[in-house]
Amino acid sequence: MEAFGQLSEQDRSQAIQILRRRLVPRDLRAVIEDLESGGRSRSRKSVEWIIAAVEHESGRARSKLPEGELADFLVDRSGFGLLESRTLRERLALSASEDELETLHDYRGAERSRGGSRAKAKKIAERTWKPGKSWPRHFARVLDIPPAFAGLPGSTREPDTLEVAPFVPLRELEDFQQDLKEQVIEVLSGAPGTNRGVLTLPTGAGKTRTAVESLIEWRISQSRRQTVLWIAQSEELCEQAVQAFREVWTDLGHRNDQVRHTMEIARLWGSGVSVPSDPDIVVASIQKLDAVLRGTNDDTQQELELLREDLGAVVVDEAHRMLAPSYNRVLRFLGIELGQKAPVPVIGLTATPFRRVDAETRQLAERFHSKLLSSRSLGGDIVSELRRRDVLSRPEHKVLSYAGPGFRMDDVESHRAHFEQFKDFHPDFLRKIGESDARNRALLEQLLELPPDCPTLFFGCTVEHSIAMAVLLRRAGRAAEVVTSNTRSATRRALIEQFRDKRLSVLCNYGVLTTGFDAPAVRALVVGRPTTSPVLYEQMIGRGMRGPRFGGTKSCLVVDIEDNIRFSGQLAYERYSGYWSSNQRRT
Repeated sequence: MEAFGQLSEQDRSQAIQILRRRLVPRDLRAVIEDLESGGRSRSRKSVEWIIAAVEHESGRARSKLPEGELADFLVDRSGFGLLESRTLRERLALSASEDELETLHDYRGAERSRGGSRAKAKKIAERTWKPGKSWPRHFARVLDIPPAFAGLPGSTREPDTLEVAPFVPLRELEDFQQDLKEQVIEVLSGAPGTNRGVLTLPTGAGKTRTAVESLIEWRISQSRRQTVLWIAQSEELCEQAVQAFREVWTDLGHRNDQVRHTMEIARLWGSGVSVPSDPDIVVASIQKLDAVLRGTNDDTQQELELLREDLGAVVVDEAHRMLAPSYNRVLRFLGIELGQKAPVPVIGLTATPFRRVDAETRQLAERFHSKLLSSRSLGGDIVSELRRRDVLSRPEHKVLSYAGPGFRMDDVESHRAHFEQFKDFHPDFLRKIGESDARNRALLEQLLELPPDCPTLFFGCTVEHSIAMAVLLRRAGRAAEVVTSNTRSATRRALIEQFRDKRLSVLCNYGVLTTGFDAPAVRALVVGRPTTSPVLYEQMIGRGMRGPRFGGTKSCLVVDIEDNIRFSGQLAYERYSGYWSSNQRRT
């Protein structure tokens, strides 16, 4: 079996053959309907519907795939999570031979059934399924299903082999990073009333590295080294910060003979529930901190209270989100009130808008004593200067047109109200756009036009839209996978690593890879999700903006799609006519 991530053709073909041999179309249809009905309203089109509509271009629109394609679709739709479907496990158990059924039913630790084959199959299907563990491996082995479909364990078990790389020093900070570092240290050392600031740099220009270097140097200089709390929005951003602290501390140990003690970095997100005593750094998700404060675990809340008492500094990544209620609750618990003097230094991080520093960023800076920390060495046009230095890539822009119906946002009152409140499209309106067969056909053709060795990120309108596009690409022979908020963390990490290693051609996603996702080799971004939000749009295209000086690419293709949306506003990409490095192309 090849490394977990992209499903091998051999495993895929074998799984399809087993499903066809063991199950009749009625069984396969039951599994698909159960898989696609979870949490979906009747008006919401399924992944199968989207695919059938795209692949059936003439005559009456098709909403279901032919019976002969159901096994292929189910494997492509589920990937390594194929056997996580309880319905599928029960149908497979019912189709098993008598010996196979008994071998599954009698597996150690199982609750036995006194009934016949149907009752035993039900017990087998209901047994707790933990991907990668002994029961899933046994289930797959008995039914001759490739072991890949037993899943990837979510545990942190150490690998059987260890690869040891030589120490590779970090490159010196660029002059603009050094400039910002000095400004951050000045803020960290300031008295209450002067100890807040927002560090701004475009995505891909080393914002996290700069902040971490600043924090470590400042902390070493303190006689009493208190805990630094780093708050981020997602698991990806949290892990990115942890790795930055690790790399900078390791590098410093080779450059500074006085640094010989260990640094303890605590992870506090996801399933993590405790904070070690006296950690040097705590990297936490805002969701975890807020959940602890609103929860009932007194021990964990007490740990946070101890952390608060020994707090030396707070960093808020993605600082433009700070007005959300969760941030207000957490910061208030830490004794930090927006607009008032802070007892400890507070540093915000945010990407400089590609439209240069605008009013929104200046409003953000006001919450940090109006200290906007931007590099003086980059001049007034930060982006152009960073491109000249090859720190940022030079994006080429393409607008994709298609012949299809228009979309009226004003037809539904809730859509209008949502737009007036949030200045962006309602999720149900995005769903309607993502279900357009003509639009999806154009997006698919565009993705297939890109070379297979061109690492591409696709941003979908919905979870179903993103999954459907990945399945359509697989059915066309392209190595593609999908990541959504429902993807298991272990699976997500594995897929992202394969994409970084260029073993995946296209990685589709919905609402996951807009922040904290670091894949310098991205060469194309296909934005299949219309938005009027400059912040969201900048986060999406920022995934491909790292230049060769920082391990990225010289250029990156950004593809937007020209939708006929009737509303009183402007799509975000239409504001960027002066940002692209070459003339805009329309097709």
